[in-house]
Amino acid sequence: LPAVVAAAAAATSTGGDAPHSPILLDVYATWCGPCKFMEPLLLEAAEELGPTVRVVKLDSDKYPRISSVLKVGGLPTLIRFDGGDVSKEVERME
Repeated sequence: LPAVVAAAAAATSTGGDAPHSPILLDVYATWCGPCKFMEPLLLEAAEELGPTVRVVKLDSDKYPRISSVLKVGGLPTLIRFDGGDVSKEVERME
């Protein structure tokens, strides 16, 4: 799983991200109303935080196995990972 989170973070990197900055993973679905509500707030947060936090999105319908491994129980789910150790989940909100 850490490799998946790291790969997702790398794929969404803007190039100016600090390599050990924390990762905020947004697990969402396109049909989820609260997820749609959160989207502009997360985009604003990503802009404001810049390279200090990497905001990564994961579509739970496209990647159900990863959602299962992450034990996602509801949508949206926000999971914060330590930037230096992506296997370390620091905080979760569902």
